[in-house]
Amino acid sequence: MPKFQRRRVAEQAARFIVEGCEAEYLHAKERAISMLGLSSSSHLPSNRKIKECIARLTSSQLGEDEVKRRVAEMRRIAKEIMEVIEDADPFLIGSTLTGQIRDCSDIDLHAYSDDYSVLKNQLVDWGYDEVDEEVVDNRKGRFVHLRWHENGYPVEITVYPWSWRDVVHYSSVTGKPMKRAGIKSVKALLKRN
Repeated sequence: MPKFQRRRVAEQAARFIVEGCEAEYLHAKERAISMLGLSSSSHLPSNRKIKECIARLTSSQLGEDEVKRRVAEMRRIAKEIMEVIEDADPFLIGSTLTGQIRDCSDIDLHAYSDDYSVLKNQLVDWGYDEVDEEVVDNRKGRFVHLRWHENGYPVEITVYPWSWRDVVHYSSVTGKPMKRAGIKSVKALLKRN
């Protein structure tokens, strides 16, 4: 696929994701190819290129100041949650960490515990209401998602067993080791803003 077509696919796939039509990059690419009437699926744009397009679209829709405000607020919420579950060695990941959010981005955390109910109870004790849990079994293994909304932002904590603490997770966007930040790093990010 020529470079200009890859760019068009990336831009259209980003629109599908920003508009909420698609959640997965691969499905967004496939839909963009179909919508644009292209037949070749070889040399598709990278997920990173689509993420860059998403950031540009979000910035143009919300405005740079609003994006910065939201990122700062989401990082502040993440820091507060991380302090509550500090014993679970939490890390901030994803768009809240990178600052490349879209309108529906969540506050995404990783934490470690062999009993997720301990974390859930800590959160409830600190006033985080309506925390839902989902047990996930997939090729990676078994883990739990804790989800709720805080100040209008979706929050998701993926709780892995302690034995996974040193496992390197790879980003589905970049294919590289996932960037993550502990509490000290998140506080440093907030000070810079």
